Amino acid sequence: MLNKIKRIYIVSSIMALPILISCSIEHKEAMPAVKNHNEKVALECVVPLDDEKKNEAFKNFETDIKPLFPDCDIHLTYVKGNANAYNTKIKVMMYSDTPPDIFYSGDGNFTEELYSSKKIQLLGKKLNDINYWNMVIPTAKVIGDTEHIYAIPIDEVNYNVMLINTKIFSENNVKIPESFEELKTASKQFKKRSIIPIVIGGKDGRSVYNMIEGFACTLDNKISSKLISNDVAFSGKTFSRAATSIKQLIELGAFQEKTEAITDEEAENLFYSSKAAIYYTSSEKLNMASNQLNGKVAVLYYPHLSQTNGSIPNGSIPKCIVSGGTKKDCGLLISSATKYPTEAVKLAVEMSKYYNKYLYEKLGNNAIIYNLDNMGWTPSLDSDLGISKLMMNVKQKGNINTGLFGYHLSPDKEKSIEEASTAFITGLLSVSDYLEEMDINMNLK
Repeated sequence: MLNKIKRIYIVSSIMALPILISCSIEHKEAMPAVKNHNEKVALECVVPLDDEKKNEAFKNFETDIKPLFPDCDIHLTYVKGNANAYNTKIKVMMYSDTPPDIFYSGDGNFTEELYSSKKIQLLGKKLNDINYWNMVIPTAKVIGDTEHIYAIPIDEVNYNVMLINTKIFSENNVKIPESFEELKTASKQFKKRSIIPIVIGGKDGRSVYNMIEGFACTLDNKISSKLISNDVAFSGKTFSRAATSIKQLIELGAFQEKTEAITDEEAENLFYSSKAAIYYTSSEKLNMASNQLNGKVAVLYYPHLSQTNGSIPNGSIPKCIVSGGTKKDCGLLISSATKYPTEAVKLAVEMSKYYNKYLYEKLGNNAIIYNLDNMGWTPSLDSDLGISKLMMNVKQKGNINTGLFGYHLSPDKEKSIEEASTAFITGLLSVSDYLEEMDINMNLK
């Protein structure tokens, strides 16, 4: 029987700087999945050591998973380093004689690089064959412009939302807006009372873009997918109307002064200190906001731009629209070198379920990708009600617009869009100039 030893990868970067990877695994002569004398399949799984939640979640995984895979020797390896260092070490492992069978990637661009090098497998058909997509919420399935799926999703999901301080609304007798006109009315009322109507970390152009996108998706809940596939342009009617609406809020003075210089941390402090009524942010901040404001917080779904008095216009656009969701090509990847692709896929799915169960039962995190109706998991006593309601909403087909950011674009395109969005909220670009700049950015190579 092969002895369990310390495997140390010593590699050199282009700059001839050594990278050291030390982890405890089964020794393998050539391929990671070999049969031992007991005729068991050996599978190695790699996750980042610096991800504290995954580190804690998987500490008993090797023992807990044995009943489901009695004929497999499963070994979990941790690789140390920040995101860039982790990717570098994974790349070294994938080009070695003993690549892992399953490993985590939190970087969609890195995932595509590995696929281009034929180091990972396509997973679409394999996941369809085991009815995987019936287990998860609709937004967990993200197909990019290549129309392929490379990763089994594992991470919790976040959405771009607006949070409101319900106490401020109540104390100032301001109606929670259900239409864009009501949002403008509420902004005027708060401004008269020296309360910042809407706070946003405008220094990050991505936040500005996401907010505009959020309003655009009330008109077309597939707007981002259409932009990615070039079926529509930013200068088209939908995004133009959304940008015009944000321009109206800017002209009303709905945002804090010097928005373009405010970081997200500064924006959240204004909201937590009750100096702002509405905070544009990510749903991952909902639990913190609830703690800071003693539960007096709620999600404000984007007011529909076609609404006048809170009623849904004729058509099928749902009311509770949010934008965001699972990042493309991020999750657990399967090595092309594995001798046991079927077992590897099944194990990766169980790893994903195991981690999400930990998030839900142990941490009270409801922002998971699995459909709880099918899981039979026990809810945590610390479960956040606000997130629960949000996740119930996103389970409904059509309530989600897949955000443009999330590894759908090249880094250069993302940066250009962020810069243009910052210039827009600063007032340096008109609506037409902003949309023209965005169209140019999407055509960058």
